[in-house]
Amino acid sequence: MIISAFTEKYDSIRNKLINSAVVEYENEVVPVKTQWDTGATGTCISTELAIRMNLAPIGMQKVQTPSGSAILNTYIIDLVLNDEVVIKNLNVMDSEIGKQGIDVLIGMDVISIGDFAVSNYQGKTQFSFRIPSQTHIEYKKE
Repeated sequence: MIISAFTEKYDSIRNKLINSAVVEYENEVVPVKTQWDTGATGTCISTELAIRMNLAPIGMQKVQTPSGSAILNTYIIDLVLNDEVVIKNLNVMDSEIGKQGIDVLIGMDVISIGDFAVSNYQGKTQFSFRIPSQTHIEYKKE
C-alpha cells in the first residue's frame, strides 16, 4: 500500500488552514493557494482559475452556499498537495472564492478520503493529511 502524506506547519495560531498546491489539467500545471474547509461538502476552484486554465465544463451542479443556492459549472482536474498527495480526476465546481484570495477550497469530498488532523500545540497551528486512511485518531481512550 502506498501512503501519501504531508504536514503543514505555521509559526502561530491560524484560523484558516492555507497551503500551496498544484492543479493539473491537460498537461498544464498551475501553482495554486488552497484553503481546507470541513464545512464545505465539495471542493471548489475559483472562476478565475477555471478561465485561466481554459477548463472545459463537464456539467452543472446545484449547490447550497451560506449566501443561497446556485448552479455551478463542474470540471475534472488533478490536484497535487505539497508535492506529496495526488488526487486524480477530482470533480470540482467553480465559485467566487477568488474574492477571498484563494484558488481552491478543499472540501469534505477530499478530506474524507484520508486522515486529517489539526493541532495548536504551544501556540503553533499545524495540520496533517494522509491517504489512504490508516486508523482512527483518538485523544482519549475509553
